Amino acid sequence: MSAAAFAKKSLALDGAAEAQTHQSYEDAIPHIVRAELNAYADREVLARMRHLARKKRMREPNITDEEMADYLALAEGYRNFEEWLRVRRAQTVPFGSSGSLKWLAGILAVVGLLTAGLVAAIAVSAL
Repeated sequence: MSAAAFAKKSLALDGAAEAQTHQSYEDAIPHIVRAELNAYADREVLARMRHLARKKRMREPNITDEEMADYLALAEGYRNFEEWLRVRRAQTVPFGSSGSLKWLAGILAVVGLLTAGLVAAIAVSAL
């Protein structure tokens, strides 16, 4: 076997091991929990849940997703997943974040100023 073929084979094996590690890393948290979390805003919660889920899956590899969701909700201080989900959804801001509201107010102010300038320019040119 040539050196190039050996290197290619070892790279392929490393890539497969990395893909398997990444897959188990993502599968530690059940899909029903991951769907409720925002990867950007909930980084700390995701990291904490990944750690707990990995440890739990190592101890109990045959645990179902529902049992894992209840376990993670219990670790967050709730009785079960349904309670965690109800509280989490009640905490969300229905009209967007305060940052987006500030952007909207700024854009409306600029559009208002431009409209007022346009009206003034038309009024001056009409004289």
